[in-house]
Amino acid sequence: MCERTATTVENGSTFKLSLLSIGHFFNDLYAAFLPTFVPTIISRLGITMAQAGLLNSVVGIMHILLQPLLGYVSDRTARSYLVMVGPILTCLGATFLPSSPTYGMALLFVGIWGIGSATFHPQGHGGVGHVVPQEKLTASLAIFSVAGNIGVTISPLFAVALAKLVGIEKIPYVAIIPVLIVAFAIYRYMPVLSQEGIAFPKVEKGLFRSLASVFSIIYPVWAVSVARDATSQGIRFFLPIRISAEGGDISAVGTILFLVMLFSTLGMLISGKLSDRFGKVRVLIFVLIAGPLLMIPAAFISGGASILLYIIGTSVINSSMPITAAVAQEQVPNSRGMASSIVMGLSWGLANLLTGPLGKIGDIFGITSTMLVIAALPLLALPMFFKEIFRDKKVANR
Repeated sequence: MCERTATTVENGSTFKLSLLSIGHFFNDLYAAFLPTFVPTIISRLGITMAQAGLLNSVVGIMHILLQPLLGYVSDRTARSYLVMVGPILTCLGATFLPSSPTYGMALLFVGIWGIGSATFHPQGHGGVGHVVPQEKLTASLAIFSVAGNIGVTISPLFAVALAKLVGIEKIPYVAIIPVLIVAFAIYRYMPVLSQEGIAFPKVEKGLFRSLASVFSIIYPVWAVSVARDATSQGIRFFLPIRISAEGGDISAVGTILFLVMLFSTLGMLISGKLSDRFGKVRVLIFVLIAGPLLMIPAAFISGGASILLYIIGTSVINSSMPITAAVAQEQVPNSRGMASSIVMGLSWGLANLLTGPLGKIGDIFGITSTMLVIAALPLLALPMFFKEIFRDKKVANR
């Protein structure tokens, strides 16, 4: 009888983890639409690179303002409303964006998309810990993260396929169907994340005290994450503009972005193994130097060689994501959710915010200058490794 009960609980945990992971897949699938359609939006609305960059900046602002708040809220309710509503808003905002009739409407749609993505992620990540046994948390978080990475990876090809099959104007009406199905499944089978009830354990510190105390410890890791994410988002945003300027079409853009994310995912797996062998700090320093050394020359050449350098260089830079997340959580083991929000949510949001100024550089000095600045950004984070958090032998050798 006990064995049957344990099996039932395990099956229920697997099913709930699957629902959260599928939600993550669709959220990130549509959240990654913008880079693919940037050339189309610029041409359709007749806007500058700075104005196009501002679209991405709005998403960053939403994450900066909302992720800590929604993470704080998600820690205080077991109701799964956030993981239901988030992907719906992300899908609607991201898929209506390419067919925006005016720039003002485009800003509105990216705002909706940003709110949706910021709504989903805190409860999505935190929810995994409430639906699976503690001994399976690490493996379950890996499954949840990979689901999102798969969504981002295939997003460019999926976006191009949808545009060709139904046309840009009809994409939202097709794309929303699977998201609504997932939302209904969560509502039907997982109305609460925890079977223990709807009241989560109370956290003593308030939002701002909790944020400040964690940030004061891990801010060097946050600085590294910002430099990394600014380059990653910058390449994914401005590389399609460069490809289009050199005569590439939307299919070429989609294929190249797909390769960037595919090799980035592989890079994350490799960096994890290298970190275990050589230490996190050594691998991080190597990544922050090797990425720019590959991409700075790519800014001055064109054609296949330039694209190859960008693919490899961006993959190297992106490979550091699990390392920074691990270092941050190890430093504040009792505030893992807040730490993840800072080095993933806040850094990603600020990186998106920087695309507006980077676009202005492109308008004034040209796309080559913009790509050069983006490629060099990780080098600015190197002084952070003189901080105590990176000189800790436990961090350096693990």
